[in-house]
Amino acid sequence: MKQLKFIVLAGLAAALVSGCASSIDTASVAGMQTTRDAFKSALHKEYVSLAKAEQAEDDADDTKYFIKKARDAGLGLDVLPQQLNERKIPAHASGQLAKARMALVNKLWNGGSDLTPGPAARAQAMFDCWIQEQEEGDKVEHIRACRQAFQAALFDTKVRKKKMAKKKMAPPAPMPAPFVVYFGSDSADITGGEMTKIKQAYADYRLRKPGKIIVAGHADSAGSKKYNMRLSRYRAAEVSNRLMELGVPRKILKWSRYGEIAPVVDRGDNKHEGKNRRVTITFLR
Repeated sequence: MKQLKFIVLAGLAAALVSGCASSIDTASVAGMQTTRDAFKSALHKEYVSLAKAEQAEDDADDTKYFIKKARDAGLGLDVLPQQLNERKIPAHASGQLAKARMALVNKLWNGGSDLTPGPAARAQAMFDCWIQEQEEGDKVEHIRACRQAFQAALFDTKVRKKKMAKKKMAPPAPMPAPFVVYFGSDSADITGGEMTKIKQAYADYRLRKPGKIIVAGHADSAGSKKYNMRLSRYRAAEVSNRLMELGVPRKILKWSRYGEIAPVVDRGDNKHEGKNRRVTITFLR
């Protein structure tokens, strides 16, 4: 080319001139009714601009090349960025151009032509401009202009976000069976053996991470119902305090008292029964 191609960067068409390329009907292709496909319509416009720029410089071969691509795109045909082997590219530039074409094709394949048809079409046309200028190789500023226009348009070309494969979530681990802490008659004291159960409950809390822990106190029927209700509350509070001392947050603990109204073994009124003197620790999600 004999003139800078900044007209291409601005997207303006050069004036038609007579010469060896005058036999090519650039004007009719430029004025054709194009496909409704936004990307291909934009490609038509970009390639017409390139063809007119080449025609203005009396480059008949490249005028014919670009105007044909403009016509095909306008008709709705698939038009691809030029292959490197179609041009005589110097060895020092082939690697960069190959990477650029791969980046362009990846964006086009991943929705760039649908999401941002204008920038995608410009990126493709400017790649063809770059590769054509690189083949001629006599104007460094031309090569740079096409390359920078390509890079800017490629940056503006968006792609679809990759859908992350949904991981199959393993079913949540079941909550353990309630822990049962037993007490002596008329007592809220926790013995060493029963404290081991509370420590096991804490260990399972750390492993299972329940959303709530229910601590329920019970008593046998020996004594008055009022007294046994109060005793069951003391037992529940004692177990809850031990859990909090170990590290269970107070906010997830809920304790309740049942007195003698929910026996495991029903022996009737005013009877001692070790299995009824208990606190249950129940994990909930």
